[in-house]
Amino acid sequence: MVAAESSNPFLSPADPAWDEAFLRVQSYLRAYGIGSPVLLNRVTSEIIAVARASMPENGSGEPVAVALQVTHARIGEWFAKAGHRIDWSDDRDRAHGRLAMIATGMPGRWADYFLSDQPVPVDLGSALSTFQVLPGPELRLSNMAPEPLEFGFESGDTRLPGRRWVPVRALVTWTLIFASLGVTWAASH
Repeated sequence: MVAAESSNPFLSPADPAWDEAFLRVQSYLRAYGIGSPVLLNRVTSEIIAVARASMPENGSGEPVAVALQVTHARIGEWFAKAGHRIDWSDDRDRAHGRLAMIATGMPGRWADYFLSDQPVPVDLGSALSTFQVLPGPELRLSNMAPEPLEFGFESGDTRLPGRRWVPVRALVTWTLIFASLGVTWAASH
């Protein structure tokens, strides 16, 4: 019984460093849109188990770093299984993969297939494999002179004759309000 307990990484004593690694991996995967808490917990536990098994015997590695390396490797393997072969260790390729996921609507429509053991749907695989980032328009400086701003009326515009009386009307209205409040207060005391 003791040998079985020592081979299972989840039965080992609690370690705050591995707890932190678990939380970081779980947050990282949640950002990818895994909707199911059960799937999220299972995938995170599998990644932590692989990270613990791959940790050097002398314990010189940082658990969070090792766990995130395993996470990146697993995401890269999933993308390869989905037909979108990219180098997941490269930051630019990871950004391209995340954009492909967002553009294909994966966080909403296919979130439960991400990193799961289920086969990747054909629609998702084809959408990921055909995704491209196209360059935008080239920005060029212009030598055009700026035009003055036009707001549709000028300061001497005669089309708005009532504008002069707005402050006077506001003053009269507030005076009447305060006078009625004063009369009401005086009548009640």
